[in-house]
Amino acid sequence: MLGKGYIYKGSKISPSQFLMIVVLRNGPMYGYEILKALREEFSGLWEPQTGALYPALKRLEEHGLLAVDNVGGKDYYRLTDEGKRWMDETLGKISTEVRFLSRYVEFLSGAIPEPGRTAVEDDAPKLSWHLLHLVEDSPDGKALGNKKLVRAMLVKKVREIDKEISDIEKEGKQ
Repeated sequence: MLGKGYIYKGSKISPSQFLMIVVLRNGPMYGYEILKALREEFSGLWEPQTGALYPALKRLEEHGLLAVDNVGGKDYYRLTDEGKRWMDETLGKISTEVRFLSRYVEFLSGAIPEPGRTAVEDDAPKLSWHLLHLVEDSPDGKALGNKKLVRAMLVKKVREIDKEISDIEKEGKQ
Protein backbone atom coordinates (compact mmCIF):
# COMPACT_ATOMS: atom_id res chain seq x y z
CA MET A 1 0.00 0.00 0.00
CA LEU A 2 2.69 2.46 1.00
CA GLY A 3 3.61 4.71 -1.92
CA LYS A 4 0.93 3.29 -4.23
CA GLY A 5 -2.08 4.73 -2.53
CA TYR A 6 -4.92 3.53 -0.39
CA ILE A 7 -8.46 2.37 -0.97
CA TYR A 8 -11.42 3.95 0.76
CA LYS A 9 -14.81 2.41 -0.04
CA GLY A 10 -13.59 1.40 -3.50
CA SER A 11 -12.00 4.77 -4.30
CA LYS A 12 -8.27 5.31 -4.60
CA ILE A 13 -6.73 7.79 -2.16
CA SER A 14 -3.27 8.87 -3.32
CA PRO A 15 -0.30 9.03 -0.94
CA SER A 16 -0.35 12.84 -1.20
CA GLN A 17 -4.07 12.92 -0.34
CA PHE A 18 -3.38 10.68 2.64
CA LEU A 19 -0.67 13.11 3.78
CA MET A 20 -3.24 15.92 3.60
CA ILE A 21 -5.52 13.89 5.85
CA VAL A 22 -2.69 13.28 8.31
CA VAL A 23 -1.78 17.00 8.34
CA LEU A 24 -5.37 17.77 9.35
CA ARG A 25 -5.32 15.39 12.34
CA ASN A 26 -4.43 18.30 14.63
CA GLY A 27 -7.30 20.50 13.54
CA PRO A 28 -8.82 22.54 10.71
CA MET A 29 -6.59 24.40 8.27
CA TYR A 30 -7.16 26.42 5.16
CA GLY A 31 -5.60 25.25 1.90
CA TYR A 32 -2.43 27.31 1.99
CA GLU A 33 -1.70 26.17 5.56
CA ILE A 34 -1.93 22.55 4.41
CA LEU A 35 0.36 23.27 1.45
CA LYS A 36 2.86 25.08 3.67
CA ALA A 37 2.89 22.26 6.25
CA LEU A 38 3.57 19.67 3.55
CA ARG A 39 6.29 21.78 1.92
CA GLU A 40 8.02 22.26 5.27
CA GLU A 41 7.81 18.58 6.16
CA PHE A 42 9.17 17.41 2.79
CA SER A 43 11.52 20.32 2.07
CA GLY A 44 14.05 19.43 -0.57
CA LEU A 45 12.35 16.13 -1.42
CA TRP A 46 8.88 17.04 -2.63
CA GLU A 47 7.27 20.34 -3.56
CA PRO A 48 3.46 20.01 -3.48
CA GLN A 49 1.78 22.39 -5.91
CA THR A 50 -1.26 24.58 -5.35
CA GLY A 51 -2.82 23.37 -8.60
CA ALA A 52 -2.86 19.78 -7.32
CA LEU A 53 -3.81 20.56 -3.73
CA TYR A 54 -7.29 21.99 -4.14
CA PRO A 55 -8.63 19.30 -6.51
CA ALA A 56 -7.25 16.64 -4.13
CA LEU A 57 -8.96 18.28 -1.15
CA LYS A 58 -12.20 18.48 -3.15
CA ARG A 59 -12.03 14.73 -3.91
CA LEU A 60 -11.44 13.97 -0.22
CA GLU A 61 -14.47 16.08 0.62
CA GLU A 62 -16.54 14.21 -1.99
CA HIS A 63 -15.48 10.91 -0.37
CA GLY A 64 -16.74 12.20 3.01
CA LEU A 65 -13.28 12.18 4.62
CA LEU A 66 -13.08 15.98 4.86
CA ALA A 67 -15.58 18.74 5.46
CA VAL A 68 -15.21 22.43 4.62
CA ASP A 69 -16.26 25.33 6.80
CA ASN A 70 -16.14 28.87 5.44
CA VAL A 71 -14.88 31.18 8.19
CA GLY A 72 -14.20 34.81 7.40
CA GLY A 73 -14.17 34.14 3.68
CA LYS A 74 -11.66 31.30 3.92
CA ASP A 75 -12.40 27.62 3.43
CA TYR A 76 -11.12 25.61 6.39
CA TYR A 77 -10.75 21.89 5.82
CA ARG A 78 -11.27 19.47 8.69
CA LEU A 79 -11.46 15.74 9.11
CA THR A 80 -14.92 14.27 9.45
CA ASP A 81 -15.50 11.61 12.10
CA GLU A 82 -15.33 9.05 9.28
CA GLY A 83 -12.07 10.64 8.07
CA LYS A 84 -10.54 10.36 11.54
CA ARG A 85 -11.63 6.76 11.90
CA TRP A 86 -10.31 5.78 8.46
CA MET A 87 -7.02 7.62 9.03
CA ASP A 88 -6.50 5.83 12.36
CA GLU A 89 -7.30 2.44 10.81
CA THR A 90 -5.01 3.08 7.86
CA LEU A 91 -2.13 4.32 10.02
CA GLY A 92 -2.51 1.22 12.18
CA LYS A 93 -2.27 -1.03 9.13
CA ILE A 94 0.78 0.67 7.66
CA SER A 95 2.77 1.00 10.87
CA THR A 96 4.21 -2.50 10.47
CA GLU A 97 4.98 -1.83 6.80
CA VAL A 98 6.70 1.44 7.71
CA ARG A 99 8.78 -0.18 10.43
CA PHE A 100 9.82 -2.93 8.03
CA LEU A 101 10.60 -0.45 5.25
CA SER A 102 12.59 1.72 7.63
CA ARG A 103 14.66 -1.24 8.80
CA TYR A 104 15.04 -2.47 5.21
CA VAL A 105 16.40 0.89 4.04
CA GLU A 106 18.66 1.18 7.08
CA PHE A 107 20.05 -2.27 6.34
CA LEU A 108 20.59 -1.52 2.65
CA SER A 109 22.15 1.89 3.24
CA GLY A 110 25.08 0.19 4.96
CA ALA A 111 25.57 -2.04 1.92
CA ILE A 112 25.30 0.51 -0.91
CA PRO A 113 28.78 1.27 -2.28
CA GLU A 114 29.88 4.51 -3.87
CA PRO A 115 29.98 4.42 -7.68
CA GLY A 116 33.06 2.53 -8.86
CA ARG A 117 33.61 0.75 -5.53
CA THR A 118 32.37 -2.48 -4.07
CA ALA A 119 30.48 -2.78 -0.80
CA VAL A 120 33.30 -4.84 0.72
CA GLU A 121 36.12 -2.36 0.04
CA ASP A 122 34.15 0.75 0.94
CA ASP A 123 34.49 1.87 4.55
CA ALA A 124 33.74 5.54 3.85
CA PRO A 125 30.54 7.14 5.16
CA LYS A 126 27.59 6.86 2.79
CA LEU A 127 24.99 9.37 1.73
CA SER A 128 21.67 8.51 3.28
CA TRP A 129 19.42 6.47 0.98
CA HIS A 130 17.03 9.32 0.22
CA LEU A 131 19.88 11.52 -1.03
CA LEU A 132 21.74 8.72 -2.80
CA HIS A 133 18.90 8.01 -5.22
CA LEU A 134 18.76 11.71 -6.16
CA VAL A 135 22.40 11.94 -7.24
CA GLU A 136 22.38 8.84 -9.39
CA ASP A 137 21.85 9.34 -13.11
CA SER A 138 18.15 9.41 -13.79
CA PRO A 139 16.41 8.46 -17.03
CA ASP A 140 13.98 11.37 -16.68
CA GLY A 141 16.68 13.96 -17.41
CA LYS A 142 16.60 15.45 -13.92
CA ALA A 143 20.05 14.25 -12.84
CA LEU A 144 21.70 17.69 -12.97
CA GLY A 145 18.86 19.39 -11.09
CA ASN A 146 18.84 16.62 -8.51
CA LYS A 147 22.60 16.86 -8.01
CA LYS A 148 22.34 20.62 -7.54
CA LEU A 149 19.53 20.14 -5.03
CA VAL A 150 21.53 17.61 -3.01
CA ARG A 151 24.60 19.86 -3.13
CA ALA A 152 22.56 22.81 -1.83
CA MET A 153 21.13 20.66 0.98
CA LEU A 154 24.59 19.43 1.94
CA VAL A 155 26.12 22.93 1.83
CA LYS A 156 23.34 24.22 4.09
CA LYS A 157 23.90 21.35 6.53
CA VAL A 158 27.67 21.89 6.54
CA ARG A 159 27.11 25.58 7.37
CA GLU A 160 24.85 24.59 10.26
CA ILE A 161 27.44 22.12 11.53
CA ASP A 162 30.23 24.70 11.21
CA LYS A 163 28.19 27.16 13.27
CA GLU A 164 27.53 24.51 15.94
CA ILE A 165 31.24 23.66 16.08
CA SER A 166 32.12 27.34 16.37
CA ASP A 167 29.58 27.83 19.17
CA ILE A 168 30.90 24.81 21.06
CA GLU A 169 34.49 25.98 20.65
CA LYS A 170 33.58 29.46 21.93
CA GLU A 171 31.89 27.95 24.98
CA GLY A 172 34.97 25.83 25.66
CA LYS A 173 37.32 28.83 25.56
CA GLN A 174 35.34 30.80 28.14
